[in-house]
Amino acid sequence: MPEIEKRILVVDDDDAIRTLLFTVLRRRGYAVDTARNGAEALERLGHCRYLVLLLDLMMPRINGWQVLDYLNDRPAEERPLVIVMTAGIEPRQFPPDIVAGTFHKPFDVELLTDSVAACLATLSGREQLPSCPTPESHRPRKSGNSENVN
Repeated sequence: MPEIEKRILVVDDDDAIRTLLFTVLRRRGYAVDTARNGAEALERLGHCRYLVLLLDLMMPRINGWQVLDYLNDRPAEERPLVIVMTAGIEPRQFPPDIVAGTFHKPFDVELLTDSVAACLATLSGREQLPSCPTPESHRPRKSGNSENVN
């Protein structure tokens, strides 16, 4: 029988932000994976089902807008809720059925993680795809490395 889980994907090209969010969410006991850019995010989305996606918009290769376009083409039951993280200050229109909220950088880490917790609390878990590996947050840490992040 497939595993039911509530899994989070953190997508940001800034190593410090990605590591910070991974660490805070892992310490709260969540199943967390990370991606450095939109291309890695799409690869992870192809192998795993996520309930929440923390998404930077300005990234190399494939940007956050392109990830949102990809999600928009997916069936609603397969899409994660997205929390956008952006340094941009111009007003943006996001698809309300995909984007649960927006945080402007620099953001309050506690407020962001509380928002993730609220999203997870309102959503039921999903059957995980058989191709999905163990979450990064649940893998043993490598010696000499304070966190096991991409």
